[in-house]
Amino acid sequence: MTLGSLKHHEYNLGPILPNLAEGPQALSLAEQIATQLAESIINDEYAPGARIHEVAVSKEFQVSRGPVREALRILENAGLVTIQPRRGAIVSNLTVEEVDDTFEIRAVLVGLAARRLARNIASTDLAQIEERIARLQDLTTQADQDAARYVGISQELSFLLCAGTGSERLTSIVYSLFHQTIRYTRIGLSTPERRKTSAKTWAKLLANIQAGAEDEAEKTARELVGHSRAMAIETLRKEQRAD
Repeated sequence: MTLGSLKHHEYNLGPILPNLAEGPQALSLAEQIATQLAESIINDEYAPGARIHEVAVSKEFQVSRGPVREALRILENAGLVTIQPRRGAIVSNLTVEEVDDTFEIRAVLVGLAARRLARNIASTDLAQIEERIARLQDLTTQADQDAARYVGISQELSFLLCAGTGSERLTSIVYSLFHQTIRYTRIGLSTPERRKTSAKTWAKLLANIQAGAEDEAEKTARELVGHSRAMAIETLRKEQRAD
């Protein structure tokens, strides 16, 4: 994956497999179904813990159950569903501990990407990163309904950081973690104040990378993910206490 292969989707987040991000013509039928189901899950059309019925999905897409089963296996590999005996596919609902763990891993990987970009700044085109950070700054001053757009762009930035390193493996792993944590990232960026802090941190990260400051770039990238992690966990714990 290259920087140029990522296209902006305002919460239409593209194929579930990052190496297929060149467009729908590259996707098998099962992958197209998986992509549509992933977007439905990410946009809360399927709630955590909800069951996805094979028959209903087959009717919706007017296909046999074979491609649907394959699509659900793709979603299971991405961490979006679990397939249980006699129950079928259930939308994943991470515990606080799982969210904490996944965000910590993601912070380390995004930090690594930032370090690598700062190390190789002379050969890296940051134009797409700069453009998206400018979009984030614009969205911090607009209405709350732009929160989804903000989250979508901030996730693209994470992918662009990883893609800029030239590492397919790093990009693929971060992409997988993104699908597992998008609901919780949205919680972490749910207030205007958090989005303003996030936009400032992204701008700081870009400056670190442009300066070739590897240590600072890695630290700032980890901080960026850590802010969303902290608020998501705080919100989840409040929900648990309320229950």
